[in-house]
Amino acid sequence: MGLKEELEEKAESCDSPEEYIGVAKEIIAGLDDKDWAVELMEAGAEWAQTYDEAVVYAEAAKEIIGDDDVVGNFLSNAKMLCMSAADFIGLGSAAGKLGLEDMAKEMNEAAMGKCTKLTDFLNLSNQLIKTDPDMAKQVMDKAFAKCTKPEDFVSFAKSILDSTKDKDQAKEIYEKGIAAATTADGFSALAAGAIKDLGDKDFARAIYEKAVGSLEKGDELLKFAVIVKEQLDDKEFTLSVYKKAEAQYTKFDEYLKLAKASFENTGEKAFASGVYQKAAATNPDCTQLVSMALAMAKDLGDTAAALPVLKQAQAAVKNNADFLKTAGAILEVAKDDKAWTDAIAFQKAKREEFGKLYDDFALQENEIKTCAPMRILAGEVVKETGDTFYAAKLYKKSEKLTIHFSDFIKLAAAIHGDLKDTEWIKEIYTALLDKCKSFGDYNTLTNAIQDTLGDSAWVKQIYAGLETKAAGNGDLIKLAAVAIEKFKDKAWAQKLVGAVAGKAKTVYDYTFAGSATLKLLENRDGALALYKSAEGLCRTKQDYAGLVALVKQQTADKSMLSELLVLGRQKLTEFSDQLFLAETFLIDAQDAENAAAVYEDAERNALTNDTLSQLGTSVKGRLGDDKWASRILAKIR
Repeated sequence: MGLKEELEEKAESCDSPEEYIGVAKEIIAGLDDKDWAVELMEAGAEWAQTYDEAVVYAEAAKEIIGDDDVVGNFLSNAKMLCMSAADFIGLGSAAGKLGLEDMAKEMNEAAMGKCTKLTDFLNLSNQLIKTDPDMAKQVMDKAFAKCTKPEDFVSFAKSILDSTKDKDQAKEIYEKGIAAATTADGFSALAAGAIKDLGDKDFARAIYEKAVGSLEKGDELLKFAVIVKEQLDDKEFTLSVYKKAEAQYTKFDEYLKLAKASFENTGEKAFASGVYQKAAATNPDCTQLVSMALAMAKDLGDTAAALPVLKQAQAAVKNNADFLKTAGAILEVAKDDKAWTDAIAFQKAKREEFGKLYDDFALQENEIKTCAPMRILAGEVVKETGDTFYAAKLYKKSEKLTIHFSDFIKLAAAIHGDLKDTEWIKEIYTALLDKCKSFGDYNTLTNAIQDTLGDSAWVKQIYAGLETKAAGNGDLIKLAAVAIEKFKDKAWAQKLVGAVAGKAKTVYDYTFAGSATLKLLENRDGALALYKSAEGLCRTKQDYAGLVALVKQQTADKSMLSELLVLGRQKLTEFSDQLFLAETFLIDAQDAENAAAVYEDAERNALTNDTLSQLGTSVKGRLGDDKWASRILAKIR
């Protein structure tokens, strides 16, 4: 078999680029038949799936054929296999290496048309920078137009730096990238690039400072703070980022993660503690408060700040499980507060002993919305368990729900009975002083004070204060009654009654003061003097009728009425007045002697048949003297 036949047989069995090219080389070496060799490689190239497989044939043609036209044909066929900008860039690079500059430019132009991503433009520009600087610049211009994210600007600046070593130009690109940054990741990419590619840590810091001013979301700032710490290792600057994040947050979980992150990355206990305290102010539940207090005490070592949070957690307990969890934390953290821990230990033991009962108590506590049921529940707690601490919490809740005066009085009485907490009771009573609207309210309050606190001095102080607040004579007399009844203080009572008497201007005023003088001070002469002052204002029988009516209500002493009516004889001189006066002596004063004397005066004034008839009838009916009545009636003509 000849060489040609042998090569023909080999050509028919070719199955890969290496085999096709290998046989083509043998054809050239043995037969110097370039056409056949080209034909064989073209047959192999038809099986190429990608442009780079086709380039293998172009490179072989360059080597064994040496004809640029043939090489160009292979590259042209390879162009049909290019699917992306990267493919065209690769094909252009291959054409350049094979010395086909025009074709390389053609491929690069095609690549530029295919470029959609920034990386496509940058890769193409890097490929062209040495062979075609002008086209490389065109590509770079288009690449810059594609920069929209900070990461794009970083890549673009690096490409500029790699190709031109011009740090100033690269920095200008970074400046434009800063304007495009809106997230922590974006600013971080710029700063990291400034450090890695530009070697400019000061510029990186400036980028971070710009970021702090631009970022407005707390979570972005938290993420950014971690990056700042890693890149700059600047504690103060990192802390400033956390402080800005603090201003963006309002919720418990936000403050919680901020406190933990800030302490972990800066070690600043004071700042973290302050953030924890802000979290506590968001009204979290008991479990959240306990967890936070433990973090403050253990992680920060700030026991002083943890204690108020535990107090808050104790107040937020909703069920027995909450209390036991809170109690455990208090016993662990508040070891220096013996009074508190002893109280908690006592309650913990009670709740463990009466677990089911406390669950029921807690259920009722959470359902009650008014003061009386809450007050009753507190009493039940003391009765069933003896837990005065829990009862105190319930009484405090009842106090917050209490509105009416009477309910405050009942609350104080209940607290006295169960807790004996005199300070608390006094606080309730002190607040009630401003709620007293009447003398009756003051009496109710002072009676309660006496019954629970036994504080007579305070009671007297309250009443003494009323002297200047008295709205009128009635209040002063009521106060005088208190002075006598509660304090046996006759001098004070006399002063008060004297004040009323000193202001008297009317019959009623004088008799009102007279009544108090008689009943409270037991001073008959003083009372009579005031009644006489009232009499001094009387002019008519109507006036005297009013005076008598008032005095009769105030005293059963008929002689006092007689003395007043005797004074009236000097003023009541008309017949009708004398008839009225005589009958009043009889009916109201039961004084027949003075009545008879007035009847005699009236008889001298009875000058008409009518007056004689009236007088006779009165003497007979009122005085019961038939003879005298007959004598008077006999005068009628």
